[in-house]
Amino acid sequence: MKTNHEFKVNDLVTLINPKATQELEAANGAIDWPVPVISQYGQRVHCWNSQRREFTITLSATEIKKVD
Repeated sequence: MKTNHEFKVNDLVTLINPKATQELEAANGAIDWPVPVISQYGQRVHCWNSQRREFTITLSATEIKKVD
C-alpha cells in the first residue's frame, strides 16, 4: 500500500498501526480516531485531540493515513 504523506487542513487521519495509540494518548490525553489535521510542516502533522488540544504526529515515527 502506498502511503501519502501530504495532508490538508481538515483531512481526517487515523493510525495505520493501532498499537501506537497508547503512546500518543499517554502523552496527549484521550484521542478519538480519526482526528482532523490542523496543519502539516514536513514530517510533523498537527491535529486536535478529544479535548480540542493540539498534538503532533511525527511521520518518521508514526504511520498515519487519510480516512476516505
